[in-house]
Amino acid sequence: MPFKLSSEARNYFQEIEENSTHGSFDTLWDQYYLSAMVGIKARSRVPDQESPSNDPFIETVIQDYEEYRYELYSALIVAEIEREGIPWEAEDDVRNIMLDILDSSSQTRLSEEGANTLNCYAEKGFRIIRNEIPMRPEIDEFLEEYHQVLTNIDESTPY
Repeated sequence: MPFKLSSEARNYFQEIEENSTHGSFDTLWDQYYLSAMVGIKARSRVPDQESPSNDPFIETVIQDYEEYRYELYSALIVAEIEREGIPWEAEDDVRNIMLDILDSSSQTRLSEEGANTLNCYAEKGFRIIRNEIPMRPEIDEFLEEYHQVLTNIDESTPY
């Protein structure tokens, strides 16, 4: 299953790049990653039916992020366990979440469900970003504000 970034998210980030005189995002994956990290930190994702179904942009993790993909997947697993309220002592439940998300035979090492779940976190993360940074500043200002958003997320705050 491909990684997806909604058209709305792409337009938001494109406007930042168009407003910026100080650079741009290197790839769509950068935008996806920033969005996913906010959703994961907030322990919040859109429902499966709200996943950006028609907006795939890549089938695998890009090479620049290849060595970090397992950190991203680990964060995803922890977010799902905590979002579901599964106690860490419930080893079978924790194992089942991991088995649902990971697939060693896929190119990305994520199952279809795992990729969809990550897409749902990325979409929710984008919505949080858009809500917290409604204007489209230049990229350097955006990154400063993004850092503040990420720093200020309290995992108990519902989004």
